Amino acid sequence: MAMETEKTLYSAIPMRTWRWLGVNEAYVPSDVVWNEKDVPAAADRKLSVAKGTVREETVVYRTEPSGRVTIDVAPGAKLHLTKVQLLPADKGHVDALEINVAEGAEAHVTIAELGAAETVTKVTINLNGDGALGDLAAIYLGSGSQKVDLNYVIRQAGRKTKAEMQVRGALKDRSEKIFRGTLDFIRGSKGSVGREREEVVLLNEGVRNRSVPLMLSGEDDVDGHHAVSVGKMDQEKLFYITSRGLDLSEAQRLVVEASFNPVLERIEDKALRAEIEQYIEERISDGK
Repeated sequence: MAMETEKTLYSAIPMRTWRWLGVNEAYVPSDVVWNEKDVPAAADRKLSVAKGTVREETVVYRTEPSGRVTIDVAPGAKLHLTKVQLLPADKGHVDALEINVAEGAEAHVTIAELGAAETVTKVTINLNGDGALGDLAAIYLGSGSQKVDLNYVIRQAGRKTKAEMQVRGALKDRSEKIFRGTLDFIRGSKGSVGREREEVVLLNEGVRNRSVPLMLSGEDDVDGHHAVSVGKMDQEKLFYITSRGLDLSEAQRLVVEASFNPVLERIEDKALRAEIEQYIEERISDGK
């Protein structure tokens, strides 16, 4: 009898309580080689934003099986980061992003997780300084037999920090998705505020959606909220659209675009945004 290949643990939910749902751990895709302690230099980027400055950075994965980005944002600095994953539909991918935000600094992060047969990604934003701000907006798309695994965490350690996490997704065909979104109020984070929301559109029967919003608090004087909205295609709206001469895939594309636009509008690079929109259209049309 063939031996089962040992899986490599990649990330885990901060508090493992939903074992029955199968969401506590995420593992490296079988076709990706990953060693946390030995990441190739080309795949391991370390960046910084100097005190009081503004930096715009874009990270695009088109063929890379793995990557890791670590960014330190100094006091009073502002980071605007866009991360996009557009791998071919037959490849696996893992990546990690960690941002450390100092006193009075801001990290604005926009993410598009769209490609690969199986993608496993983790994002950690550490609001270490008083008055630090973390603003994360992301979209994801699952189509064909694609598997999407996301683990996003914003840790609020400083006093009067602000965290905003908005995630919008769409699933079609036989795709599967796990999203773990965590707001973690560390002891001492008095006066901090956190908001988390995920909105998912299920474009047909047969998809599998697992959403795990989590809020942890070691501090009393904080204000945190989280919510998940899962909706199917509105049949009346679908009938209206198709009665105007559009086919099903075109109708689905319009619904997805309407959902994704608030996040896509944050991407100032017009060429990159056009590439993303074309990629989404192709994935919805062919289901691969």
